[in-house]
Amino acid sequence: MSTPIFDIKRQAARVAACLFFCLALAGCGGVLGAVAPAPAEIAVTSDLIVVTGPEGYCVDPTATRNSDDTGFVLLGNCAAIANSGGAAQPAVPAVLTAAVSEPSDGGRLADSMADLDTFFRSEDGLRLISRTGDASTVTVLDTAVEGDVFLLHASDSSAAAIDGVQGDYWRAYLDVGNRIATLSVLALEDRALSRDDSLVTLREFISAVQAANAGPEPPAAVSVAPDQPAPAAAAPGGRRLFNVGLFRRILG
Repeated sequence: MSTPIFDIKRQAARVAACLFFCLALAGCGGVLGAVAPAPAEIAVTSDLIVVTGPEGYCVDPTATRNSDDTGFVLLGNCAAIANSGGAAQPAVPAVLTAAVSEPSDGGRLADSMADLDTFFRSEDGLRLISRTGDASTVTVLDTAVEGDVFLLHASDSSAAAIDGVQGDYWRAYLDVGNRIATLSVLALEDRALSRDDSLVTLREFISAVQAANAGPEPPAAVSVAPDQPAPAAAAPGGRRLFNVGLFRRILG
């Protein structure tokens, strides 16, 4: 059964707000190459949603943001994050991000699949996925539905929140428990990614996250990200990270 468009906007706004302020913070904190442990997986939010990636990708602890409500995890080349040439490296070099939304108060994203293509191509949808809230910076290149997962291929010409990545990306939206996870594959600035490589990597990312959250609770070995909520800092263009007027206008 199709979900009313108001609920789609509410779900998308919740996800976009989480992704926006988390990306902005990750961009401010130094992303790859820091000397730090390189865990393969990490749990975020009060529901302990586990984020993990394909083989060769590790969590960058310096870019992880976590609170009871939302979480953001950046994954990259294990060798780069661990600063060790002996560590595993991915078959397809890229930057992966996972944003976990606030818990839903009813309704699932899976129930809205038939309406999401139209929504994300609309003015409201483009504003929501734009890094600066400007619909004119975003072009939706392709979308697809695979089971209960919505795939989006888009390009954003505005300034990237994460250094060293291109504006073109592939993204997946899916339910994880009563939250929505947004999983993205971003090409490195100096290395183009083919459509096939992007999709293979994204599908492996989706499968890894779904498998890690298939049980009633995460394995004991999974570390929990320390609480590091986003501060009330200004975002590019004067938008507040926690008080985005755009979302208030759409939902009002």
